Amino acid sequence: MPKATKTKVAKSPKTKAKKDPNAPKKALSAYLLFANDNRARVKEENPDATFGTMGKILGAEWKEASEAVKQKYVALQEKDKERYAKAMANYEAPGDDAEEAEEEAGDDDE
Repeated sequence: MPKATKTKVAKSPKTKAKKDPNAPKKALSAYLLFANDNRARVKEENPDATFGTMGKILGAEWKEASEAVKQKYVALQEKDKERYAKAMANYEAPGDDAEEAEEEAGDDDE
C-alpha cells in the first residue's frame, strides 16, 4: 500500500512594520561609540581590511582596552541614553493622535 503524501502549506511571509524615518535614533552602546571613534584609524592602518575584518580588529581592541578607556565610553553611553529618553518623550509617533482622541472621548463618559 503506498504511503500517503503530505502536502506542504506555504506560509505567508511576515510583513515588517515600517519604521518612522522621523523617529529618534536609538542610543549607542559603549562599544559602538568606541568603534565609531576608532574606525577611521583602523581603516588607515589596514587599508585593505574588509568590513568584517575591521569589526574583528575593533572588537579585539575593545576587549583589550583598559578599564579607564571603557569607563569613558560608558559615560558617553549614559549621556546618549539620556538624549534618547528626552527625544522619545518629545516624539509623537504617527497615528498616536487618533488613539489619544479616542481616549479623550472615552474619558467624557466618566
